[in-house]
Amino acid sequence: MNLSKEVVANRKLSELLDKASEDLKHGRGLAEPIAQRKILPQMTLQMIRVGEESGHLDTMLAKIAEVYDKENPSGVKRLLTLLEPILIVGLGISVAGIIVST
Repeated sequence: MNLSKEVVANRKLSELLDKASEDLKHGRGLAEPIAQRKILPQMTLQMIRVGEESGHLDTMLAKIAEVYDKENPSGVKRLLTLLEPILIVGLGISVAGIIVST
């Protein structure tokens, strides 16, 4: 948990990992502090609970990572698709400004 906390850049997630780490030290589960903070989606929380109850938390966390890995590249791809025309227009205006100024 400490290694994960050091890697996470999001402050809220870092605080969540602190709380979860403390709860784990006292023998409590991982799902409860996540549910209290309401940071992660409900589906993720349910998958963590199922993993804890079944004793296969590592498998469930791997499945959650796969889901987010599939969602993330499509979001980045959409962002780049929107950014491309904006950059082309911006460069066109810059070139036009240079041509007009000479």
